[in-house]
Amino acid sequence: MRFRRFKFSLLLIPCLSAWFLSGCNAFNQLNVHSGEFDVYAPPVFTGAGYNVKKDTSVNRASLQIKLQKEKRLQLHDVWNKKISGDDRTLPEEKANIAYHLKNFPVTASYDRLIKSEVWLATLGGGLDPFPYLKAYTGWNSNHFEFGIGFQLGFGRYKYSLEGDWLKHCHTFEGEYDCGYDHLSQKDQWDFSFTALLSTYIGVFLTKELALTYAPAIYFPWWSTDSFDSHDITFSFPFIIEQYMGASYLLNERIQFSLGATVYVGQNFAGKHWQVNTGIGYLF
Repeated sequence: MRFRRFKFSLLLIPCLSAWFLSGCNAFNQLNVHSGEFDVYAPPVFTGAGYNVKKDTSVNRASLQIKLQKEKRLQLHDVWNKKISGDDRTLPEEKANIAYHLKNFPVTASYDRLIKSEVWLATLGGGLDPFPYLKAYTGWNSNHFEFGIGFQLGFGRYKYSLEGDWLKHCHTFEGEYDCGYDHLSQKDQWDFSFTALLSTYIGVFLTKELALTYAPAIYFPWWSTDSFDSHDITFSFPFIIEQYMGASYLLNERIQFSLGATVYVGQNFAGKHWQVNTGIGYLF
């Protein structure tokens, strides 16, 4: 019985090898003609807003209300790369795409502020409307603060697009085109990570009152490079956020904030404003 199993294994090896060598793997490349992609621009981190006592840690739970009309941002100078095949080629051409800048009116966040002598570290997260994590480090003194950090989010976003795709097949005999068609998707949903890099600068006018400026670079659809298993060849443009506002700490427990965020970008025209109000509780 053992000899028969060994003999069967010897026969199975060349059969599997022949199947593997004759196999084929394929991938699709998509030339996007037009598309619209939902974007929720997140709130930027604005620092502590006051002089945190050295060698202490503080928790802060916050709610923020954002007042902003939804905007359609037509993107310019976004290009599909040339997709070459042996029989057919999709040309290098502009992608007529737009961001649908949406607003979720109420967001929530949690911060854990940890301070040594003057250095302040912040870890936390929030919902806006999808979950995100954040990490910042900076300087926090009697009269001012500054810092730098990032936020990483994950959510489910809606999109629509149209384009042509070319399918490439690879075998051990060579590469060839094995499919070509038009793709049209309307009001579809996909998961993606987003990323935000930001810094903040705050000036403490009194022990309770602070003015803050916080610029950031936001990368929507950061981890997405394909739709419906069709690889895209362009990169999603980033958005620049700039927050300017003030905060007031009442009784060392309740923190009010009021400010505005302006959105600008190299790939879309104009400036788009959002009003921000918030309340936080320190414990």
